[in-house]
Amino acid sequence: MRALIVVDLQRWFLEVGSDEKLKHVSILIQKTNELIRHFEAKGLPVIKIQTVHKADKSTWNLWALENDIGRLIEGTKEAEYSPDVYTAKDEIMISKTRLSAFLRTNLEEKLRELGCNEVVICGYSTDNCVGQTAIDAYEHDFKVILAGEAILGTKMEYQKLMLESLKRRFEIIPISNQEIIE
Repeated sequence: MRALIVVDLQRWFLEVGSDEKLKHVSILIQKTNELIRHFEAKGLPVIKIQTVHKADKSTWNLWALENDIGRLIEGTKEAEYSPDVYTAKDEIMISKTRLSAFLRTNLEEKLRELGCNEVVICGYSTDNCVGQTAIDAYEHDFKVILAGEAILGTKMEYQKLMLESLKRRFEIIPISNQEIIE
């Protein structure tokens, strides 16, 4: 069975950043919503991943600790999922504190419990959380489908580099929503 994994479509990721990135956010949300609605209509799992940290710094990574810069603190507006992202009826929300949605979470267990052997991954950012999650999904023996129209990198050049690496090392090639839906 197939599951949709929607990565980090939170306010801070989608409302802050370069003009290059921000001009693509509405398309990212539109294409992601299309996939969420499709999976919901088919009765397939929709799992939303969100990065959330504790204010006491106990979940911060080394960079955040060394620079004393906390982001996506639980309970803050920046940590909220974008209100423009469609909410599926039975969606599952999993919080993470690192780039990969598999690291220090119950994502693998949840996918196995649901009987999933294949994941469609979309969200932000291709060169960080989406890419790391795709690699870890592959390494956990899930078939990985990357939703090419529903991903966005921090910069287009960084996204391109990650996509080249995913293709070369793992044969993970982005495909269109239409190809996913068919």
